[in-house]
Amino acid sequence: MNQNQAPDYDRSGRFPIDEDGWQVVDLNRMLYPGGPHALRVHAPGLPPFHVGWRFANSSPAPTDNRIVASHIGAKLGGSPLPPANFSPAMLARIQERLRIYAMLHPLPLFGERISGVDFVVEDPMVEIF
Repeated sequence: MNQNQAPDYDRSGRFPIDEDGWQVVDLNRMLYPGGPHALRVHAPGLPPFHVGWRFANSSPAPTDNRIVASHIGAKLGGSPLPPANFSPAMLARIQERLRIYAMLHPLPLFGERISGVDFVVEDPMVEIF
């Protein structure tokens, strides 16, 4: 695989590929040391990109188990994929699509049911600045 070639979809069968071609893969590692958990996203018309996620509460309640997603397009530590930059309009569309995907497929991604997805630009629980 050369540097400009996107990695293929995950073929393990664990992560669904939606009818519109979206697949979100739990990479089972942190986006960067001390950071949020990493997801890799494959979507038609977009470069493969990474997202960070964490649970909103350290001990989530059964009725309020929300995910906070951040770092959309960030470079994963050690990954050959470059960071991806999206316009504000594209970012809004990506966030909405990720919200829908996560709500439809919480068990393969997070291991439990979730009640919602929030997006933040800066995540004070994980940023080390």
